[in-house]
Amino acid sequence: MKVNTISLNNPAFGYSHELKTLYKKGLIKIDYDFYGHRLTKDTVTLEHLKPHSKGGKTTLSNLVLATKQSNQKRGNRPLKEYYNPDAAENYFNYFKGLLVRGFNGDKYIRLIKRTISNLLKEG
Repeated sequence: MKVNTISLNNPAFGYSHELKTLYKKGLIKIDYDFYGHRLTKDTVTLEHLKPHSKGGKTTLSNLVLATKQSNQKRGNRPLKEYYNPDAAENYFNYFKGLLVRGFNGDKYIRLIKRTISNLLKEG
């Protein structure tokens, strides 16, 4: 049986992605979103760190889990206006050492930190 893996080069189309699917199935257990707000299966959505409207891709290196309210509030504004390093670090803690169905949490953390660093440098 072939297992689908999540990778930088495995984009999803639309606004669904295996990251969100794993969360909704309870395979990734997260209490708080990337911004530090309480996350539930009913409120979860995908947040593009580089907004989709500004060329951001729906790939693992550009996606975090966030509440619908957090996502809508930020809209397509620059990440630096909403980035909270403490909330982000708490978010990353959920993924440390996580290996589930082709998803490597440590690799995901590295990808997201690189994206954040690049976006904060852009201003």
